[in-house]
Formats: sequence, C-alpha cells, structure tokens
Amino acid sequence: MFNPQLKGSLNVPAPKMERLGTEWVLIRVETLHGMMEEVEKILGSGAALVWYTAGKGAGRSLAHMIKKTMDTSDLLRVSRFIVGFYGNCGWGRGEIVSWRPEKGEFIFQVWDNVFAKKDSSNTSSCYFLKGFIEGVLEELIGRRVRTEETKCISKGDECCEFSIIVK
Repeated sequence: MFNPQLKGSLNVPAPKMERLGTEWVLIRVETLHGMMEEVEKILGSGAALVWYTAGKGAGRSLAHMIKKTMDTSDLLRVSRFIVGFYGNCGWGRGEIVSWRPEKGEFIFQVWDNVFAKKDSSNTSSCYFLKGFIEGVLEELIGRRVRTEETKCISKGDECCEFSIIVK
C-alpha cells in the first residue's frame, strides 16, 4: 500500500525525458543485459529474431519522428544525425568510418555499445542494433537495407562494426 509519509516516497512527480517531441525512458545497462539474457534462456537462438525485429520496429518508429523534424533526402546527413542521436541516448559512441554513396555502402562502428556485453559470446550479438539500423534507414529512404555485423564487442573486438548496403 502506498504511504506518502515514507521518506523518498513516490508522491513527487518524476521529470520526463523528451527527445524529438516524445517521451523516453532510462534504464540501467545491467537491466538491459538481464532482459536479453532472460529472453535467450526462454527462446534460445530464437531470441536473436526477437531482438532484431524489436530493433527494426524501434528504428522505424524513430524514422517517423525524424521525418517530422528534418529533410531526409541527404543520406549522409541523416546517417550523421542518427549516429549523433545514438550517442546522445547513451547507447554508445558511433562513427561512420567508410562512405561509398556511389555503391550505396557504408561502415558504421560503435564503441561502448550497450547492446554488447564484453567477451560474452563467440558470435556477433547486436541483433537489436542491426534491426534498428535497417529499420530507420529503410523507413527514411524508402529502399531496402542489408546490414552485416563484421566485428562485435561481445566476441572480444574493440568495437562493433556494421557493413551497411543500401539496395
């Protein structure tokens, strides 16, 4: 039962976090990793598809917000915005390290990636981020995007690296 007389009680309104005109939530990295581990315990290898699909949906949702605030015809500008936004959300430090617009290819690296737990896997494990990248870009540019994680902190690499091809 709620007792407003308790020290530190919940009767004080919590400040709202807003970005791009919508509310956001903050969770601990350990909580995120715990959620991912529990889903994997239940679904096994099927957890990868769950996190990939969730990431793709989250990317599409962000793309709808971005479309309301900026011109999305310049892929490099949009990609730089997404990298900055990613960092501002505390998800990691990202950088576009290779850009070949004539081929529709670029490489994105992320350091301190919250979705990768250091040395915890033999395979790449950033399924949410892979889906997120594809979802946000596909929605913004109206073309199919394929992403391959070529390096992963979970495997012991210094950063996570994504090779992205716009079809």
